[in-house]
Amino acid sequence: MFPGGQDPRPLVLLSPDVRPTGFPDGGTKLAFLRGAVDAPDDFPSDVLEALRAPRSQHDGPSLMVTSAGLDETEFATDRGRRRLPAWRVLIAGIRGAIWVLDPALRPRTWRPDGDGRRWHGATAEVDTDGHTVTMRFTGTPRVYGDYPDAEVLEAGSAIALMPVSVDIGPPRPRRLFAEQREVTVMLTRSLGSRVLLDGTGSPVMVTSRS
Repeated sequence: MFPGGQDPRPLVLLSPDVRPTGFPDGGTKLAFLRGAVDAPDDFPSDVLEALRAPRSQHDGPSLMVTSAGLDETEFATDRGRRRLPAWRVLIAGIRGAIWVLDPALRPRTWRPDGDGRRWHGATAEVDTDGHTVTMRFTGTPRVYGDYPDAEVLEAGSAIALMPVSVDIGPPRPRRLFAEQREVTVMLTRSLGSRVLLDGTGSPVMVTSRS
């Protein structure tokens, strides 16, 4: 569970630690995804470890790092998008940079432990009162359903917000598509530093309404 007692509050990262920009072909992409990356002897070992994770068997040639430097770029967190220290890595044969979150920042970050949860794109706004939260998520189209309410579970340092759907649409068969929907709830106490989770248990990006 989210370590809410830590001070300062950890950054709940929604972006992956390693962000490639694109690949020229499938073979290069496969090599990268399998962690087949080599680097000069003086390349930072913790950055190379991040590029190689998770490493698996690869029968083709490895990719070679040509240069790298500490810079910063934008990462998604559960409290909005933040510019964070990151290594800008160039690899032979790949035109764009590979961004690697600075490993020195890891002690200040948190992700759900070992459950494979990812950010599904849900966002939320918290009102100036700190209690009113509007979450936007991908759900049933308006023609087929409504979301009049949501179930809210407040436990310690986390809040789970699970929209409750009501079927209002025509009889099946129906077109298979989704729309962005929203639901507003009132928390029993201010959101504060607690992490907001969606119905799948994945962190939600929360911003404050001005």
